[in-house]
Amino acid sequence: MLIPLQGPAPKPGKESFLNVRYVLKADTLWAKQGHAVAWEQIALPPAPEAPPAALASLAPVDLQESSEAFTISGPGFSVAIGRASGALESLRSCNRELLAKPLLPNFWRVPLDNDIGFLLLNDMPKRCAVWKTAGPERRVTAVRAERIAAQAVRVTAESVLPAASSSYATSYTVYGTGDVLVEARFTPGGDLPELTRFGMQTAVPAALRTMTWLGRGPHENYWDRNSGAPVGRYSGRVHELVHDYVRPQENGNRTDVRWIALTDADGAGLLAVGLPHLSVSAWPYTMQDLESATHTNELPRRDTITLNLDYRQTGVGGDDGWGARPHAEYTLDPKPYAYRFRLRAYAPAMGPLDDVARRPLPTP
Repeated sequence: MLIPLQGPAPKPGKESFLNVRYVLKADTLWAKQGHAVAWEQIALPPAPEAPPAALASLAPVDLQESSEAFTISGPGFSVAIGRASGALESLRSCNRELLAKPLLPNFWRVPLDNDIGFLLLNDMPKRCAVWKTAGPERRVTAVRAERIAAQAVRVTAESVLPAASSSYATSYTVYGTGDVLVEARFTPGGDLPELTRFGMQTAVPAALRTMTWLGRGPHENYWDRNSGAPVGRYSGRVHELVHDYVRPQENGNRTDVRWIALTDADGAGLLAVGLPHLSVSAWPYTMQDLESATHTNELPRRDTITLNLDYRQTGVGGDDGWGARPHAEYTLDPKPYAYRFRLRAYAPAMGPLDDVARRPLPTP
């Protein structure tokens, strides 16, 4: 059957999808007229990429070096990368701090019931324990800054992980637009178990309580559990987007995320754009809170929101409840990984979130 498609051509850099729903024509004993019995989402040919701005057309940035940090500033913004941590420690816009905690590497997830398995037959918490401390106990070996142009500065941090002396490097390229390009690279150093996660974690002020994203949803979904979650633009309060399992555990993830924004009541906040996609989640508590709680009523509501910006997690598995591990194609084997995303402050005066997220990074 041919389906005629009509409508305006997509804007440069914008994706389009055809959503097909099969619905009941009349009431039945088990559902009312209009009930969807099946659906499919088909990606349409993408529109041409939007032309990037020339680097020379941007405002210049200033680089200040101290014993504590490299600070890059431009019109209305400043960014600080710590010398000791090698992490993005501050992102300020119009004198407002958007980070409540540094942006740090994270290789761990709070174990799922499937990760443990009946009678500990999976026992991921023990098998993969080396990844729990890999981020917090990394040793930063070098942090250096280089000026790419008058309008851009790059800071690179190199680290050694306690997990088989694996190497980890992060670079932060700060542009005169206020955009920060974050790039993370990992190389394993020896015999290691699978990674439970490869990503980064930070926290933002609790006022940024609305999460909006373009990706799979609206419900939580994971690498091996996302075919029932169509790509779309979704939004909700952070505390409404978590999932309270009987035993607190990893929850609330969304996959294939093109961009995510955490914003306040005025619609201003922090925007992260995947290059191309991210797995993301936001919690009104910390990862440590989630791991130490044995009942959902023990989970506090903090004055910060934890934000996970990941390349990916190993799948959640679930073929059986005894200890079956995720399928090989959904497992983060210990091999080199790299991913990129863009961070920036956002305010409604900049234009719609979709348009700001689609703007490509400047080029020389």
